[in-house]
Amino acid sequence: MPPDTLVAVTVRDATEADLPQITAIWNHEVLWTDATTDTEPRDPGAQREWFARHPAGYPIVVAVTAAEVLAFGALAPYRPKPAFARTVEDSVYVKRGHRGAGLGDLILAELIRRARAHGHHSMLARITSANTASLRLHARHGFVVVGVEWEVAWKHNRWLDVTIVQLRL
Repeated sequence: MPPDTLVAVTVRDATEADLPQITAIWNHEVLWTDATTDTEPRDPGAQREWFARHPAGYPIVVAVTAAEVLAFGALAPYRPKPAFARTVEDSVYVKRGHRGAGLGDLILAELIRRARAHGHHSMLARITSANTASLRLHARHGFVVVGVEWEVAWKHNRWLDVTIVQLRL
């Protein structure tokens, strides 16, 4: 779907039936890009475990056409300690070939709405610094840079910096 093509897209909660398409999007990013610091693709069992770790207040949402998952995003606890219970971390991934059409904006806006509705106070994202599209996406939604972790991840035979962005909800 090129950016100028109008297609009916719905943002909704992800279901287990979406997991194969979510896994395909995720594994492409793991294997071929620096959008995630993960280095191992997920098999179906690992993806189901990931899905199960998202209880109420930590949704997984998808942007879909009638039959295709084009993007997904999730909220996760920022840290396991109780003091951080109202802080969440987001992740947003758009399927290759569908970037630049506003799908990331749809997903992130829905995650922000859900975080606020659940009473979260702060939302963070840890973005590889070379992922300028994600940094711009988050900036459009009011996130500000609060720090950079220099050379903290080794992937594709090079060091990656990670930029931390935050939105106070």
